Amino acid sequence: SSGINAEYGDLGCIVSATNIKCPDTCKTLVNNETSCEMIPFSCLKIDNLVEVYSNCHYGANITIEIEYITDCQKIINPACLDVRTRESKCMHCFQMSEEYFTVNEPHHHTCNPKSSGPDRYVTVNCEANVEVICKAPRLFKRRLPCSYTAGKSWSTALILSVTLGGFGADRFYLGYWRCGLGKLFSFGGLGVWTLVDITLIAVGYLAPYDKSLYIYT
Repeated sequence: SSGINAEYGDLGCIVSATNIKCPDTCKTLVNNETSCEMIPFSCLKIDNLVEVYSNCHYGANITIEIEYITDCQKIINPACLDVRTRESKCMHCFQMSEEYFTVNEPHHHTCNPKSSGPDRYVTVNCEANVEVICKAPRLFKRRLPCSYTAGKSWSTALILSVTLGGFGADRFYLGYWRCGLGKLFSFGGLGVWTLVDITLIAVGYLAPYDKSLYIYT
């Protein structure tokens, strides 16, 4: 219907015609071994999805009647063709928990994962997982905690601190080059600074200068 097309756009997921071609997103992600609950939304033909979401109570579990696009049925597990319902929740895609969507871009490097203020969060572009049925739009923005890394390894920093900390190698590695020079020319603060840094790195308090997170390997 026109109302369905207006809300869901050209996703190729909500159709009333049986002669539509199978979308590429369905062809590339589905084979005869794909489990029924993991068959992508783009393979489905659901005529009353807007009505279902209009009449349900937010957060409630709902059972949605489904069909498979005729042209897609040849690549779908035959056992799934008799499955005529799919479970979902009554909510927009952007309201679902994180296991149901994918972040389409890395968290921006200017955020601070250790901050207690607003810069601890970053706005990212997200997309509902292909198998998830939720109220459109499937592409949305979400504000998430920072979790980026610049590739600095905690174990490498600790080893450098223990073995070459007296020469400031740990500070240079983490990006604190001024402190590194200070340690180098003071012989690690006569050992005191070296011991302090070993402790700070060991407990994770001394992090990379750019505020990124360690890689723990």
